[in-house]
Amino acid sequence: MFSIRKSSGEKQRFDLHKFRRSLLNAGAPEKNIATIIRRIKKDKPTSTRLIHEIVTEVLQKENPAVADRYNLKRGLMELGPDGYPFEQFVAQLFSKLGYTTKTNRVIPGMCVDHEVDVIAHKKNHHYMMECKFHNRRGMKSDVKVTLYVQARFEDIRDQWKQKENSEHTVHQAWIVTNTQFTSEAIKYALCKNIKLLGWGYPAHASLADLIQKHSLYPITTLTSLSKYQKRTFIKNGLVLCKDAKDHKKTLEKLGLKPNEIKKIIAQAQAVCKL
Repeated sequence: MFSIRKSSGEKQRFDLHKFRRSLLNAGAPEKNIATIIRRIKKDKPTSTRLIHEIVTEVLQKENPAVADRYNLKRGLMELGPDGYPFEQFVAQLFSKLGYTTKTNRVIPGMCVDHEVDVIAHKKNHHYMMECKFHNRRGMKSDVKVTLYVQARFEDIRDQWKQKENSEHTVHQAWIVTNTQFTSEAIKYALCKNIKLLGWGYPAHASLADLIQKHSLYPITTLTSLSKYQKRTFIKNGLVLCKDAKDHKKTLEKLGLKPNEIKKIIAQAQAVCKL
């Protein structure tokens, strides 16, 4: 095979088996996979960006919904440019998973007040969630993030316990990121019982796994939309593909024609139904 340059700048041998697995996870049929692999072997792309372009080009012609699903990693990156849309996505993601969520709340601690990205409740579990959004591929959340979150969490937890006066409520800190964690961040989080959720972590229950399992794709995965459309949709509350059909009036207010609205809703539903 050949070497490719990852988004982090690191060079490594192209892993055909891992690449095939990513296409299967996106729902690509064997016929499409065979076409893409033949093209990859012929062109020998030198970076993950060029590989993504080849995959998108082939799948947009053959199977647009699969192209959108394969675009998930970049779709999460397009929830930027700042962290607020990602926080909205995380809140809606956990809401669909059965949690009661609130975003951007100022929560009193024992010592000082803290601005928390997402507060989530489920049964007797009470979570403080820090959302770390990175708008550049290859960036990771390091141990400084876990240290910072743990300090804030302890201050809030002490206040919660004093206020609730309950021994049966579970309090826990979460860190959710659209990229990855360093090994030291993971080591510290395991020691302090901080829940981590990121791209590829934890194994078999990562952010990508949850999105794929429950069809909770962000609207930004749709490759047919412009960056302006994606940001406008999110700004107006349309964050998940699954909810596109419930935002018909929102799309109308944005000046889209009936046939454009119908097409966007159909594409969003196709991504979820695979």
